[in-house]
Amino acid sequence: MPPAIVLVLVAGWIERTYFGKPLQPTPPQVDTVSKSEWIDRTVSDAVVIEADPEPFEGVAEELGASPRALQRVRDDTVFRSSDDEAWFQIWMTLRSDANRVERAAVREVSFAELFGQPRSFRGRLVKIRGTIHRLQRVAAPPNQFNIEGYWQAWLEPQDGPASPIVVYFLNIPEGFPEGMNIREPVEVVGYFFKRWAYAATDTVRLAPLVMARQPIWRPDLPKASDVNALSTYALITMGALVALTFFGIRLANRAPQKVARQEPTDLTATLSNIELFSTSQALQRLSETEQGIDPDQTEEKLQ
Repeated sequence: MPPAIVLVLVAGWIERTYFGKPLQPTPPQVDTVSKSEWIDRTVSDAVVIEADPEPFEGVAEELGASPRALQRVRDDTVFRSSDDEAWFQIWMTLRSDANRVERAAVREVSFAELFGQPRSFRGRLVKIRGTIHRLQRVAAPPNQFNIEGYWQAWLEPQDGPASPIVVYFLNIPEGFPEGMNIREPVEVVGYFFKRWAYAATDTVRLAPLVMARQPIWRPDLPKASDVNALSTYALITMGALVALTFFGIRLANRAPQKVARQEPTDLTATLSNIELFSTSQALQRLSETEQGIDPDQTEEKLQ
């Protein structure tokens, strides 16, 4: 392999391994603290009067539940009895129309979109990507749809911010890890339900809540640590090849050049078969040659 190509390959590996992708701007943080005024439990007769729900607009074929049921869902609250109708209608849609959900052309949305526009996305299919850090089985309330329970997942959005999206799944793939401290990248296609209130360690916070049949999980993909290890091994291998290549070239340049050497001519051996004559003999042989007489025959007669 030419040294120039080797250098280009090594430079590419170094750039991907040690520099990676250009740093992306940090997504703006979203304030998820609930601003709702909760009932003051210290006042025995305190009540909260809620406004009538606004009419819900949407094409029924595009929704996971009926517009009438979705109209009763309230954001910035925990689960309420008024949520049940839409809640179980969406589960039945996911159970019966799984193929339609999987084939649907769904736009990927961000945390900020779901959090900031809950009414616009309510009951509609959305796609999100991220990492599940917590997964546990929870029981379903008594219902007539034979749904005994589902899986509650806390997902960190792929593009931030550092606030969770809560996803409920009917099922999980075989072999999918569960527990309170996991790290599994997934893709989720499901119905957005509401902006849900939950008790965090510091205060009451809000999170987008999505309902899906099951996560799209690809366990055969190498983890980030495996990719880094492979990159390191490849870099070491390429570096060794470069070193060997340059070492070989240097040795080749420093080796003594072998030039074909001609042995000196042995003059004595060259003249050993040549008969030498004196000047007078040479003139006589020349004269005889001109007269047509063979000089060798004349010499034999003289002998």
